Amino acid sequence: MSSKTQARPYAQAIFEHSDGWLDDLQQVVTAIREPGVTMLIDSPKLAYKEKAEIFIGLFEGEIEKRTANFLKVLGEAKRLSLLPEILREYKKLEADKNNLKEVQINSAFEVSKTQQEEIEGLLKKRYGENLTSTVNVDKSLIGGLTVKCGDEVIDLSTKGKLLKLKKQIS
Repeated sequence: MSSKTQARPYAQAIFEHSDGWLDDLQQVVTAIREPGVTMLIDSPKLAYKEKAEIFIGLFEGEIEKRTANFLKVLGEAKRLSLLPEILREYKKLEADKNNLKEVQINSAFEVSKTQQEEIEGLLKKRYGENLTSTVNVDKSLIGGLTVKCGDEVIDLSTKGKLLKLKKQIS
């Protein structure tokens, strides 16, 4: 079973329970990505319950009680490592609720603020005004860019064009 499949019910449960989990989840996920915390979670020397208690202790006074309780549930189920995927699934549920589209732009080169605004303007015509975008540099594209929104991918990269040409020739 994939981590995405395992994470979805947890994200759904907290989403349906109440609003306002995002800040706490982001804080916890940022911490779990730290090498020292990762070593704690992966350590075979401690029982999982102890790991969960130590992990929750890192956030004393910084997260809501319900978040600490949620972390205890994850700890007892040996699922603390699912937190990054739970956050992703939770964000998807929030985006669906708010009819927010998340767009991933991959460019072969650094994109200036002006270029990003121009690209977003075109994407808003296609996907609606309520969208957020993230831009990443992917040198393997050779030139151009790719845009991913949900399951749809728009490939305007040199690499993509070369692959299409290769298929047509062979």
